[in-house]
Amino acid sequence: MTNFLIKHFIPNASDVKSPAVRQRYGVVSGVVGILCNALLCTAKIAAGLLTGAVSIVADGINNLSDGGSCVVSLLGFKMAGKPADDKHPFGHGRIEYVAGLIVSFIIVLMGVELAKTSLDKIFHPEEISFSWITPAVLGISILVKLWMCFFNRKMGDKIDSAVLRATAMDSLSDVAATSAVLAGFVIGYWARVNLDGYLGVLVALFILYTGVSTAKGTLDLLLGEAPDPEFVKQIQQEVLSYPEIIGVHDLIVHNYGPGHSVVSLHAEVPCDVDILKIHDTIDNAERDLKKKFDCEVVIHMDPIITDDKETNEIHQKLSSIVRLLDSRVTIHDFRMVKGPTHTNLIFDIVVPHQFRLTDDQVVESLRQAVKALDARYEIVVNVDKAYTAPPGGEA
Repeated sequence: MTNFLIKHFIPNASDVKSPAVRQRYGVVSGVVGILCNALLCTAKIAAGLLTGAVSIVADGINNLSDGGSCVVSLLGFKMAGKPADDKHPFGHGRIEYVAGLIVSFIIVLMGVELAKTSLDKIFHPEEISFSWITPAVLGISILVKLWMCFFNRKMGDKIDSAVLRATAMDSLSDVAATSAVLAGFVIGYWARVNLDGYLGVLVALFILYTGVSTAKGTLDLLLGEAPDPEFVKQIQQEVLSYPEIIGVHDLIVHNYGPGHSVVSLHAEVPCDVDILKIHDTIDNAERDLKKKFDCEVVIHMDPIITDDKETNEIHQKLSSIVRLLDSRVTIHDFRMVKGPTHTNLIFDIVVPHQFRLTDDQVVESLRQAVKALDARYEIVVNVDKAYTAPPGGEA
């Protein structure tokens, strides 16, 4: 069914990098979600009113909130697909994340309200009448929601959408919640025990867990989470494939929404290379990265000394010293400036976030270690923070 919908309602479905195609995926997913949830909501509320079971009504209202979430997601995809303008030069892609956060808030709000209603049923229980229509409705709902989970997961994986993956997880939690209601309803009938209020609380807890976990995922994206280490590795390997570029550091990935990334980095090059030739290499690297990874790229060129034996030896010794602090610590932009009374060792050091030492403690440790090498050495160091996962060696 999923392949059928993609084939007939999404033209050029394989071109997932296209904003128009991506928007179409979101629209199809949203429409399917609205229709399915509307039908399930109507059927469950009718069955709940027929039997007087608040847990079934709660499950139906949960579907109503899911339908509202689908509306928000659909609007989010439509707005995120708007082209860039003067006020938003990087496009509107982050609106998709905002839509996901709104969906999360709706889910949490419904969970709280259902928990309050269910607790009231525990303290003030009412008799429930049994009808075979109810388990039939709940069983069909489980099958539909299971299909919706796989449907949204496949759609989300195709376009790398956090919103659709969150929708898939919501459907999966619905499967668990509805299964619990179905089991409780049947057990309650055969054992003559009123479990309605307790099952309603259980459903509410499922809903709350889904809402909170979904909110966390979208908040991480909005706040600016670290890029995928595999993506960072691919960028580094691509840049280092140019013979003239001998090192990469200060790599930063700015995420402006799915399919809207800006990458900036520093490329180390020998200081004695012809400036026009290396400038041409940097231009080619930027164009090739943009074409291969579908992102904007800015590369800053850092010339370094590569043919001075003393500089290289001190550089290697200093690299060994910083690795004693932590294997994740690296240095770059190393230079030596000699004077009549002392020699300045100038470099940047990259330290992970939440490191066990403060920046001042790191600098002081290095100063003492360098003085042990030669009392004439002075360090001039700038402490950087890592914006990506450490590459496992010195950049």
